[in-house]
Amino acid sequence: MASQEIRISLPGMTKVPLIDRKEDICSILQTYFHQFSPVGKNFNIRPSASFSPHIFGAGKSFVGQNFLEFLKKFAEEEKEQKETEVFNKSSSGKIDAKIFSWKHFAENILLVCFELGESFSRAPFPRFRKALMYNIAMATAQCNGMTAREIVEFTDAAMKQPSVSLFVQYLLEQFQKQYLFLMIDELSHLSYLTKYYSELTMKQFIEPDAEYVPFRKFFRFLRDLLMTGKVIVYLAGRTSQISARMSDARSSSMSLDMLRLNPFNLNDINEYLELAIYSGKTLKDWLLPSDGLQHRFAELLKKKTGGIPLILKNTLVALAEKAADLSQPVINDDNMESVLDDIFHSVVRKTTTFIVPEILDSATLLRYQFVLFNYQLGTVFPINFAITLCGTTTYLMDLVATFGFYSEVLGEEFKIGCCEFILRAHSNYKFFREATELFPLSPFSYIPDTSTAKGVFFEFVFMKIFRFRLLTFLHSNSSPIVHSAIPGIFQ
Repeated sequence: MASQEIRISLPGMTKVPLIDRKEDICSILQTYFHQFSPVGKNFNIRPSASFSPHIFGAGKSFVGQNFLEFLKKFAEEEKEQKETEVFNKSSSGKIDAKIFSWKHFAENILLVCFELGESFSRAPFPRFRKALMYNIAMATAQCNGMTAREIVEFTDAAMKQPSVSLFVQYLLEQFQKQYLFLMIDELSHLSYLTKYYSELTMKQFIEPDAEYVPFRKFFRFLRDLLMTGKVIVYLAGRTSQISARMSDARSSSMSLDMLRLNPFNLNDINEYLELAIYSGKTLKDWLLPSDGLQHRFAELLKKKTGGIPLILKNTLVALAEKAADLSQPVINDDNMESVLDDIFHSVVRKTTTFIVPEILDSATLLRYQFVLFNYQLGTVFPINFAITLCGTTTYLMDLVATFGFYSEVLGEEFKIGCCEFILRAHSNYKFFREATELFPLSPFSYIPDTSTAKGVFFEFVFMKIFRFRLLTFLHSNSSPIVHSAIPGIFQ
């Protein structure tokens, strides 16, 4: 097994392994390469950025913050496999092979990460474009070990550059690097920044929804950075404004490629147990008295946590804390499931972002039903599938994440996934329990007397009737049902 890079994490958890994200890291580099024509570095298609709109806890930030560490890990593995092919599809449709070295990128990338949080607005510039460049310069210095005095001098010099291209070139030259990897986290906070930067809300043409305007403006600013040909952009944060490839980046003449970031599989969970260090010992040593229990324990962890990195980590830390208190392993063949169930409430307290949507109304209930039913049915959807419920069109991947479900990406399609801990947490809320009953108690009691609300109710009744008939069919007919055809019924 290749050696693993590690980083400091939760209290008590001193070493967290870099569980394999090679497919996602490679996808980020592919997105960068796909911007260029086969000859030279003239842009052949629209500038491109990678983005991750997945649920809280899926590992979005971890991938960006540890991008360089992942590259170093893969460079070490590269000793056995010297080169990796990345395919670049030109505008003519011809496939051309490009060769890149993990070691090359590990040695030549300048890592820069920052959030679109409240601190962004503290930049001493009234215009968003300048504030963005200031935050990039500041983050470059902070992420790469400069002292406070050096940060001020470096940032001032960077902001004096007369163009975006020279600005990027200055950053790279100061650290003697060739590529700038830029992760912008918490993308959903962009709407919050509109109260500081009025140009984010200025319309250039008729907009169907004002919520999209700041994102369109943001992508136009971002395009200038990508046009330098030296910036690799990764955006993280769940927001309905860019939840699929048919996003509003289109109006800025740039494209977005979504990462898969699938939950951990059984191999990943086993690797996590063997490599993660808690208070000087591996989690496996803390929790399991013998190797023979590991396979079944990993299967139970997958069932309970879904392999969602944050829920898995919180579960294992809670178990390790319990084992440390007892000074002996807490898992045996008889109590394995009951011990996991006993720490359920501790885990849920740390992951409440998964559980409750912001608005609890009849429309939200209907959307939850749609997600829940299709999770139960195993329906397969196109990645960019949008569903219209209650008069509102939403990208399904975003809707799924709203309720703590996750997306299992299968090529250009995905299935809705969930785990026992999340479903159990939902059952603690009366709002969610109503969604699983044939008819909620007095449905008209929480539906206002408006035409829109009545339409919601009749859609709700239709869903109930459809579910009853569909489940009756599944239980009474031996013929297989094509789940991928089901979404068409709701269009």
